[in-house]
Amino acid sequence: MNGVLYRVRESVATVKPAEKVVAQYILQHPEDVVGMSVQQLAANCYSSPAAVLRYCKGIGYEGFKDFKLKLAGDLSIISMHELEKETLEPGDSLENIMSVITKNNIQSLTDSLQLLDLEELKKAYQLLMDANKIDLYGVGSSYLIASDAVQKFMRINKVCTAYSDFHMQRVSAVNLGPDDVAVAISYSGETTQILECIRVAKSQGAKVITITKYADTPMSALSDAILFVAAKEDDFRSAAMTSRMATLNVIDILYTACAHEQYDDALFHLRRTHEVIQQSGEKGGRKT
Repeated sequence: MNGVLYRVRESVATVKPAEKVVAQYILQHPEDVVGMSVQQLAANCYSSPAAVLRYCKGIGYEGFKDFKLKLAGDLSIISMHELEKETLEPGDSLENIMSVITKNNIQSLTDSLQLLDLEELKKAYQLLMDANKIDLYGVGSSYLIASDAVQKFMRINKVCTAYSDFHMQRVSAVNLGPDDVAVAISYSGETTQILECIRVAKSQGAKVITITKYADTPMSALSDAILFVAAKEDDFRSAAMTSRMATLNVIDILYTACAHEQYDDALFHLRRTHEVIQQSGEKGGRKT
């Protein structure tokens, strides 16, 4: 999985002008670029071969040939999975809202799957497996994702915390150590409160996992493992809808990988917690 076009689209806002024109041309003519030489692409976008090569390396590829190979694979995946792009407008019917929201959530999951790097994923889940304590940080809808992760990991006997209060997040972070892991959840990768927390955690020797968008952000620079998610929000899909779905999916992947790593032990704890929850429910339902 490569997510080439998503990487190109996200890079437009951050690369230098000479490389920006290369990115914009690729987005407009992806199929044509697959059959071009570096000189042809440079000429078509009024840039230089050196700028094309710098751009390809800057977004994570070995060179232009490697980029074209990955782009060709990306286009074949897109042709199979790309859904019709739709947006919502004022006055849309409930039927259309239902269709658009569902299709965009599916597209976000598909795009995120292309962006997920297997080596980074292995690194992240191994850090979680080895951690004495896992601290999760998120603000707003990202905090809800952190809370969901706590519920999952605690059921397989992993010590986890997630606080909605910023001061408690900092207190928790400063008490981490070299055998602990901080998980930062921020689609923008620039949330001030979360950045401060992982800086504190890092200063205590803790490892940092970040779940964020594909971009060169302050948060990614502090991370020991980075997991990228894809999303596209607009005025009618606010509250981080598609990014929330994509991030929850990454949490599910990490949780399942950890559970399968120690299958018998995880199954024992899952059954035990299930029994305790059932017992508490039965007691709560009894008349006094």
